[in-house]
Parts: sequence; C-alpha cells; structure tokens
Amino acid sequence: MGLGASLPESSFPVISKDFGPAQREEILARLSHEVYDILVIGGGITGAAIARDAAHRGLKVLLVEKDDFASGTSSRSSKLVHGGVRYLEQYEFKLVFEATRERARLWKLAPHLVTPLPFVFPCFQKSRVPLWKLNLGVWLYDILSLFRSPTIHRRWGKDETLKNEPQLRSNELVGSIFYWDGATDDARLTLANILDAREGGADCLSRVNLTQIQFDKSDKHEHLITLQNSLNRAQYFHTKAKVVISSAGPWTDSLLKNLGHNRPKLLAPTRGSHIVVPFKKLPSKHAVVIFHPKDGRVLFTIPFGDFTVLGTTDEFDGNSPDSTHITAQEVDYLIAAAKEYFPKAEIKKDDITSTWAGLRPLLAPPDKASASQISREHHIEWIDPALLVIAGGKLTTHREMAEQCVDRALLESQNWNTPLGNSKSSACKTHNRVLPKTLYSPLNSPVESSVGTSESSRFDKNTLEGILKTQMVLSLEDFMVRRTQIYYKEAQNGLELLPQLKSSFLKILLWDESKWNSEVENYKNYLRKNVWEPLGRSAP
Repeated sequence: MGLGASLPESSFPVISKDFGPAQREEILARLSHEVYDILVIGGGITGAAIARDAAHRGLKVLLVEKDDFASGTSSRSSKLVHGGVRYLEQYEFKLVFEATRERARLWKLAPHLVTPLPFVFPCFQKSRVPLWKLNLGVWLYDILSLFRSPTIHRRWGKDETLKNEPQLRSNELVGSIFYWDGATDDARLTLANILDAREGGADCLSRVNLTQIQFDKSDKHEHLITLQNSLNRAQYFHTKAKVVISSAGPWTDSLLKNLGHNRPKLLAPTRGSHIVVPFKKLPSKHAVVIFHPKDGRVLFTIPFGDFTVLGTTDEFDGNSPDSTHITAQEVDYLIAAAKEYFPKAEIKKDDITSTWAGLRPLLAPPDKASASQISREHHIEWIDPALLVIAGGKLTTHREMAEQCVDRALLESQNWNTPLGNSKSSACKTHNRVLPKTLYSPLNSPVESSVGTSESSRFDKNTLEGILKTQMVLSLEDFMVRRTQIYYKEAQNGLELLPQLKSSFLKILLWDESKWNSEVENYKNYLRKNVWEPLGRSAP
C-alpha cells in the first residue's frame, strides 16, 4: 500500500541549456542535410512523449509543432493525472488499470510535476449513485490501482464531510467518499518531455507546420518532408524522414485531409471548459466531485493555489481547434453547478478571474454515444507505409501511448533492409527514467494543491530571463499562459505586470518596440476571446 520509496532529490536534474530562437534557427538551417528515423507531428503531451521515448532508444528524431508546445489540448485539460473513477460506470476496467499504473509511475518519476491530490465525492439523498454503491466502486478503484495511493479510500458520514468541506451544501447530504488522484501542470509536464527529448538528441521545433510528404518507394524509405515556418509563411524547408508519426490531437482529421487521405473521421472532439475563481470565494480544500443538476454530468472543483477551478463541460465541437474557447452558455452552466453544491459561495460572473477550454481528441464512437460516454481509449493505425497515426487517449497515459507508437514503428521497420536505429534501439527507456526539472518560476508553481501566498510578490527577474533563454518562448502568450500561470492567477490576467516584463523580453529575445507592441496586442486578443467576451466584460 502507498507510493513506495521516493527517489532522492538529486535524481531529478535541472535542464538549463539554451533553448530559444537561436537554437531554433540552427535546427532549421540544417534540416535539408538530415535524414531522421522518425518525424513526430504535434508538440502536445503525446508527441512530446513519443519524441522522448524514440530519442532515448537511440533513434534520430525531429518533432514539429505548428504553434507553441502544448498550446492545444495539452495546456487545456483539467490538469489532473487520474485513473478515472467515473469510467468504472462504463466498465472501462482496462483503461482505469493502465491509467492508475501510469499515475503511480508519474508520482515516482516526476514528483515535481505530478502530486497526489485528495478528492471528496459527496453523496446526496437523490444522487444517481448511492453511497454504498459509490463505496464499492472506489474499492474497485483501489484494487485496480494495486493500492498505489498514499492511503486507501475512506467513507465519511455527513458530519465528517462538512467538517472537511464546510462550503458544501448540507441539505440532503448523506456522506462522501475520500480518495486520491493526481494533479499536474499539464503545459509544464509537456515541456519536461520536450526538454528530455532534447537531452536524448531529438530536434524539437515549435511554430513549424507540416505541409507535404513525398513518399520514397525505394528501399531507403527516405520520404521527403516539406515544412513551413509559421513565423514566416513564405519560408519553406525540406528534410527527410523514414517514418512520420502523427500525434496531432484534435487536428488529426484535418491533417490527414490536407495530406490527401480521404477517409472517415477518426475523431469526435468534445470541448471541455473551465472557470477559475479566487480560493477565498470558493475555499475547496479537496478536489470535489459533483453531478451537474441539469444533465448529471460529472464535474470537479479543484484547488489551484490561491484559486479554485470548476470544470469541465463536455460538448461536441466540430469547429476548428484553432478557435476553441469557452462560451457564455458554458460559463452559466458551470456557475449553476457551483450554486447548487456550494450555495454559501454565491459565485457570480464577476468572481471569475480566467477561463480555459480545449478539445478532447476522442475517438469517433460507432454509435450515437453522448459526449461524456465516448471512450478515452487510444487508437494507433498505419495510414500508409510511412504514416503512423495515434488518436484519442488521456494525458495520464501519455508515456505508455508513446511507447506503443515507437514499438509499432520499430516493428514495421523490421521488414526493411535497413531497420530504424540500430541493435540497441529496441528497448523502451522511459519506464524508469525520471522527468527533469526546469528553471522554476514562482509565478508558475507546477502543482499547487494548497493555498499559497501572493504570486506577484515572489517575482524573480533572473528566473524570468532564464525561462526566456531555455524554454523556447516565441510569443508573449507562450510565457503568460504556458511557461507561467500569470494568465490564470494575476490581476487583469497579467496586464499589470507587462511593464515589469518588457525589458527582459527586449533584452533576451532581441525584440524591438514594434515587436513588443504587436505581442501585447496579440495577448489582448487572447484575453478578448477567453475572458472579456464570454464573461461580457469590456477591455480594462
């Protein structure tokens, strides 16, 4: 029982090598001279993990992401590493077993990025699942996880539940179940995978878009790849790769279409949206599981440092993943849930400090399943002899999905005259390989499951400039949203901090006044779509 022996602090190296615009230009300059074993399309958590796995097996790897690393789904999850208690209702025992196994692995190999988070699942007189049945279900959850949690779950009565969560509605409350899952900073978890992939020798490029694959029909399997610089769309590059792995998340179907593959859609993406309110407004000490009063969907309140997150929605979304943001209707939906279960908090739109929304790249169901009923399993398929696609899956199982992808690529290449890599390339190394630390910013506490002090009072300029040098920051949005959590947690989403940031951006990234002003406007547009418009606010 429990998490087992922890690794010593010295096991987690801090990666502080320069990784910025200059290193990006160096990679771009030599693309035409390289032949990669694997080209990974997509710099979310799955693509980053594939690049990491392949690089540490000795394969020559290039990863390209058309925007910023983790800018899609992988920075817009519920920031949980969990087995999925609710998947037990759908009899997805294999998925829960795999997810809890990977959760335990991350607790051990990345404790600076993934930490245990206590959950409370309250039960009311009219709850869809009675307390006795819920208790049995979480016993099964503990068993499937092989009891690899800080403690086994506990059953609380009404009084003990209210003692631990006094803001919770007392009317008709029967009791609750206390259990454990995990919390993470999803964007930083992705970045750690990118940086460790680079440690293994992978070339990782953000803001580079795949436009064409010209297949080589000879025994060399050296397919010609055309890439476009997203920062300068008139600039194209050519390189060669023996295998292309698509891990494009919700962009998978559009990528395949652009590459000329006319086939039924693999995905049925659903939008998950969240709102963030100050902890003092909704002081939830645990992550609390609730059923929405309108449709019975499972939602969470999640501790987030000095804040509390409420989410997530689950709506089918056929729009472009490039324009995903919360809607005003979803804001009202989440507030209604807060009012039902935390009436003392009196949550209003004016209390919301930030929001986020992302598309889950879920596999298209064979029948008319509801959004929340679609499986979170993943699918790996060869689309043609050079293109391997992974679709679906969960953030929690990213390492295992990556291992399976690289295994499939290596297995296929065994039929070639010159297989990928070499004789030492077959074994996966990530089972026991720790994820590195990155330069830490107080503005971006990787996992904050308890209340902290004011973020801005701990601002460190040296660390700020270190982040700009080592974490491939190419826009103001990259820094405000994904390298730090300024967007989520600071007054006016960080606009008040911009004068403090300006000199460092100009110094380290060599921006001029025009570039800075353009980036500020771009960030304001981000705020307009994600905060001001859905919350009915005017620009400050």
